[in-house]
Amino acid sequence: MRRALAAALLALACTPRAPEPLPNVLLVTLDTVRTDHLSLHGYARDTAPSLARVAEQGVRFDLAYAAASSTLPSHATLFTSLPPRAHGVVKNGLPLAADLDTLPERLRARGAQTAAIVSSFVLDRRFGLDQGFDHYEDDFRAGEGSYVPPGRRWRGFDVGESFDRRANFTTDRAIAWLDGARDPARPFFLFVHYFDPHDPYDPPEPWKSRFARAPGAAPSLADALLRRDLVDAYDGEIAFTDAEVGRLLAHLAARGLERDTLVVVTADHGEGLGQHGVVGHAVNVYEEAVRVPLVLRWPGRLPAGGVVAEPVDATDVLPTLLELLGLPAAPDDAGRSLACAARGERCLDAEHAVFTHRRPYEKPAVEDGMRVHGELFAVRRGRWKWIEGDLDGTRELYDLVEDPHERANVATRESARAEALSNAIREHRAAHPARATAAEIAPDDRERLRALGYAD
Repeated sequence: MRRALAAALLALACTPRAPEPLPNVLLVTLDTVRTDHLSLHGYARDTAPSLARVAEQGVRFDLAYAAASSTLPSHATLFTSLPPRAHGVVKNGLPLAADLDTLPERLRARGAQTAAIVSSFVLDRRFGLDQGFDHYEDDFRAGEGSYVPPGRRWRGFDVGESFDRRANFTTDRAIAWLDGARDPARPFFLFVHYFDPHDPYDPPEPWKSRFARAPGAAPSLADALLRRDLVDAYDGEIAFTDAEVGRLLAHLAARGLERDTLVVVTADHGEGLGQHGVVGHAVNVYEEAVRVPLVLRWPGRLPAGGVVAEPVDATDVLPTLLELLGLPAAPDDAGRSLACAARGERCLDAEHAVFTHRRPYEKPAVEDGMRVHGELFAVRRGRWKWIEGDLDGTRELYDLVEDPHERANVATRESARAEALSNAIREHRAAHPARATAAEIAPDDRERLRALGYAD
């Protein structure tokens, strides 16, 4: 009897445990949001009270960098943990390869129900970001967006009713999925992309009036670098989007889903607003173009009010989520997990190098007031940031503590430091070789992208 009982206990001990059920995951990306125009990062105007509350309830990463200064490359990195050259989507309009293992694919393999609500044609399913999603909502209806293609057709191709969808309609779609298509018996991964802070800046009321300054108001030092005719509308767009993020999160709470949902909020890139002579984005990798918010919240699992000061980048997001969810990383994941820092541990190296990238321009051109040719690469290590161009000869070094707006290139004075950081980029590129890219988008789609400054 004792021998039989011992054998039964031994068999029970050796039986593999079933993996813990996944929590829900909500990933929110904000298009075109630069960190220094968010109130949670010290901006004087209250542009993002909802996001500030998320940060107060969770963990804020103060030095987070986008993978690129363009939308599709940055999102492809969030979903694969690979730098743009390694996943091949180095600019908008190049499809993500089907053989890459994406975050939604990994979560669906563990039983998650996966859904995406995207708000711009740039993330249309034809560009491959839909892989791994059970539901991918990328239809843009008349009257819901900020831009309508002339005639809705190019070269006989029907381009649809709108280029994008405003934030209130996006939140409506996300709530409708949560209330209708969601399977309560399964955890969900919901990806929601908001486009509004992108040009054209046209916030609805009351945000338009709320952020319109009186004529002649004295500019701040930061404002002096920017085109003030753009700033008010841009800030209003951020505040409008933030309110819609708040509405989505309030719905999660009302449905009793808040405590079981890991929330991640970040952005794909920033915006120039006249800084360095650039109004938009995609043409450089200065701080205003690539510094983005990154906030994680998981009630009861991550400490509230956490702040991480060390630099991180977009390749780190996927490994971080996997570790927090108890899932293994893949050998090809380029980033590192930030889970220990999210839990409040002092585990990150302040001198860890983070990288970002600008899409290639095959021919010399002037784009958004800036001369461009080839790719740009940037690395930040500690207080220093190095930018180099492979074809245009760019060689720039900035001390981001003394010169946060990157106005004084000290590459000549600090030549040894510049060379060391250039070597870091060379090693990074060697570790993540460029992937052969698929054919580009059709000419009619290219015209649609070019209308908003997206295609070469």
